[in-house]
Amino acid sequence: MANATRRDFLATLIRGSLILAGAPGIVGKGRAQGGKTKEVTSRIIEVQGPPEKALAKLLEGLGGITQFVHSGATVLLKPNMSFANAPEMATTTSPRLVKAMIRMCLEAGAKRIIVTDHPMRPSRLCMEKTGMRAVCDGTKGVYLLAADDERMYQRVLLDKGKELREVKVLKALLDADVYINIPKMKAHSATTVSLGTKGNMGLIWDRGSFHVRMDLNQAIADLNTYIRADLTILDGTRVLIAGGPQGPGPVEELDCLIGGTDPVAVDAFGAERVQWYGRSFTCREIPHLVACNQRGVGEIDLDRVDIKRQRVS
Repeated sequence: MANATRRDFLATLIRGSLILAGAPGIVGKGRAQGGKTKEVTSRIIEVQGPPEKALAKLLEGLGGITQFVHSGATVLLKPNMSFANAPEMATTTSPRLVKAMIRMCLEAGAKRIIVTDHPMRPSRLCMEKTGMRAVCDGTKGVYLLAADDERMYQRVLLDKGKELREVKVLKALLDADVYINIPKMKAHSATTVSLGTKGNMGLIWDRGSFHVRMDLNQAIADLNTYIRADLTILDGTRVLIAGGPQGPGPVEELDCLIGGTDPVAVDAFGAERVQWYGRSFTCREIPHLVACNQRGVGEIDLDRVDIKRQRVS
């Protein structure tokens, strides 16, 4: 999508109706429920195996990287890298996944790739400890951006927001042709889980107001009517199942990636994929996912989602 239209696109994409997201041409029936089938609206793919091979297989199932990245595009990649923790702690996105995504975007002809997050700890330490600096440095066309300066953000209005009426959004997002969200799957003390929709808070300036002045779950939903990833891929290589978002906490090695173009459906499936805090949650027990669905951001009914599970070695 051209830069000149992306801002309007982000502002109007989901107003008034549910976007039926998925790979081109998705039609058919969902999983049987009570003897009936439901029309499919979204596609999710889970691939187990090494992140490089799993990413290639996942994208193949969604039509290939060129479905998202065109020659000359500016791509914004949003991993979790806001804590100064090593990848083994499972609080930040695997640098192997980020490196593989960068390579695939460059092979698709991307001109510029911005890897960014809003650090919650000293920026230099976050970039180094997470392994992101090592992944990005020295690669032509790849820029590592620690979004820690208010001047990097632009005020936008959400005229239909229930809690959130205005917000400062990262300018690099507004200028990008493609936004790919690659969050770590992890527990969160305030929202049960932190996946793709919650992770979009890393693209705004004042996150604190969501926690202290608003209904957090509704504010996340409002934000997601404005910021919508073209592609979401959950990093489930190592999952922080309690003690999030910063850790330390227990880690489950799922050794998988979960991806799709419907951010709510991807999160809903991810939320049900593991036990959090020692018990299973349904996606409808995650208030911000319910609120996102109610605002038309995406599908929460997994019986209406085409789910493919594969393994590579």
